[in-house]
Amino acid sequence: MSDELELKTFKAACDNNNDPGDQGIEVIPGNGSCTYQVEPGTDEVSSLLSTPQAAENNRTQHEVDGVDVNTDSKKRLRRELQSLKTELNEVVVCKLKLWMVILLVFLVIALVIGISLIVCAVIDDSGDENYDKSSFVVKRFFRGHFTVDNSSFTSDQEILQLEQQITGVYSSSPALERYFSNVTINHLQDTTAQFKLQFMMPLDHEELVRYTLSLKMVKNVLLQHLYDQDTEDPLYIIPTSLSMEVG
Repeated sequence: MSDELELKTFKAACDNNNDPGDQGIEVIPGNGSCTYQVEPGTDEVSSLLSTPQAAENNRTQHEVDGVDVNTDSKKRLRRELQSLKTELNEVVVCKLKLWMVILLVFLVIALVIGISLIVCAVIDDSGDENYDKSSFVVKRFFRGHFTVDNSSFTSDQEILQLEQQITGVYSSSPALERYFSNVTINHLQDTTAQFKLQFMMPLDHEELVRYTLSLKMVKNVLLQHLYDQDTEDPLYIIPTSLSMEVG
């Protein structure tokens, strides 16, 4: 058939790297020929990059950008440090540099705080320890009784030991020691003893009577000692037997 066209394909070179090469398709008609060929320099082919190449180019670009950013940050930091150093070395007053003035301010503040603490401690100690016991002229009495866990005590020596025990309790009390005067104990019967406490107060003693030398305070000091005593003591005082009142 005369009009039948014969198609003939020429070899086309193509690889995964899209390397430019000669590619062409030629159509040969029966009565003539028509050739279509893609030249190596065509933009449509050369502009297409393979995926690995694009990724590699992007990674290279990011690395370059990262180096630039880090370098700029370091340069900026150096400039700021240099600026700060220059400001601190500036002379402010009397040939004193700025960093010296700042240091002096902190030293003065620390010195003022230290002196204040020392002064407060001295004032508190003086007010708490310096007192004239001879000015304590007002008497205050408490009386009561307790039971000794013993078959009986009748000797004066045992009564004296009890008086020394109670005297030690109030003489070692930080709150009551300065006001305590003496204690007397009388034997009643069997293992029961009666006691009398005497305290001395200054003329202005309203607050003392209400708080420090109140019945509750004086009794609790002795009661705490009774709970702490050794149960094996031959003159062990039963804490629950303690009774006390003002007068």
